[in-house]
Amino acid sequence: MKQWIACCVAAVAAVASGGLRTNDYSWVRGTHYYPTNDAAVIARELGYGKRVGLNTIRFRMQMEDWRKDPNGYTEKIRTFVRRVWASGYWSMPFIFNGNHSKPEMFEEAAWTECAAYATDLVTALKDEPGLLMWDVMNESVQNPWIYREKDKKERQRRRERVWAFTRRACALVRRLDPGTPLTLGHTRAWEIEPTAEIVDVISFHDYEPTRAKMEYNFNLAESLGKKYGKPVINSEMGCLARANPYDMVLEECQRRRMGWIIYGHMIRRRSDNMHGVFYTDGTVRDPATVAAMMGCFRCRDTSVIIPGLANREGSARKAVDRLRRALAGVKPENSFTWRFASTRELLEASEHAANLLECCDLVPMAIPPTARIAAWRKMENPPWTDIRIFAYDLAKRLEKACELSQQEEEK
Repeated sequence: MKQWIACCVAAVAAVASGGLRTNDYSWVRGTHYYPTNDAAVIARELGYGKRVGLNTIRFRMQMEDWRKDPNGYTEKIRTFVRRVWASGYWSMPFIFNGNHSKPEMFEEAAWTECAAYATDLVTALKDEPGLLMWDVMNESVQNPWIYREKDKKERQRRRERVWAFTRRACALVRRLDPGTPLTLGHTRAWEIEPTAEIVDVISFHDYEPTRAKMEYNFNLAESLGKKYGKPVINSEMGCLARANPYDMVLEECQRRRMGWIIYGHMIRRRSDNMHGVFYTDGTVRDPATVAAMMGCFRCRDTSVIIPGLANREGSARKAVDRLRRALAGVKPENSFTWRFASTRELLEASEHAANLLECCDLVPMAIPPTARIAAWRKMENPPWTDIRIFAYDLAKRLEKACELSQQEEEK
């Protein structure tokens, strides 16, 4: 409640100043979201996030698109920020992107165009009430022409070249909009210090694959925040393909009372199989992610965990027997006829077993068994043989669970 009140007070001040300047950004709960011109899509998709308390989006502005139509692109982004604000979200745009940028961008000859691009966008947005802060440059030194360079001295020289560009860009944005806080989205915490003095908020990313490495990254960021007397937020985290579970990093942020922005809001585009929370219909890939957004985390203490017993009341045994009967078919009084179970009967028996397996955490949930059942029920001619194989597999899984359950009950 206190954080919510503080956020409201800050919002009132921001409406007057065009920026939100505070020493406490622990209330920031955000995602990455791609800009769009469709007001209905923005309202619907950001509405999914409001269900779990999200209040901020971070998004990329692209010089390539601005170059094609400066006025049109600038107006598109301004309209987008206003629609985001109307949906109940602050905006944290990043202006430049060091991630995979070509080295030519950091040459003196390119500065005139870079400055014109930044000037157009900053001037257009600086008085918008929904502007949280400027992320002047995303992952400045996360660039192949830097990290693939084998010579350490040359690699450092290239970093210095990028940091010089970054300082110049920050100075420009500061002149254009002195009222809005500045930050830089660093790939890791060790990159913070060369530019820590020129920002108002320290932000870093975390895609570490273990808790020990993650804690080192967070500890270093917090120590630099204390050293320079500046608030710290994590502005990008969460990746399935990097062993960086959303609930792991969200738990770390909440334990430290640190504001956070995960990557990304929707499951789509090129990173759909490694990032994202919501599908287009509002369903989610992993309930653990949205639970973590709300401060609830899976128990990982083996002295506390109590596994579910699928056969506690005999239901698992009944489900297995039901599957067996459905798979065996029905032999009526006339011994010359035989009736296999209908598709409907097989799916009903399968759902009984699948629900037990799912709610007792006895089956992988990347594609839940009940999802396959739902898909088959929608088909005009579902694959009967595939369903029988599926039902048999469920019976074997649940049979094993029954045996385990029986052992637990006998202890």
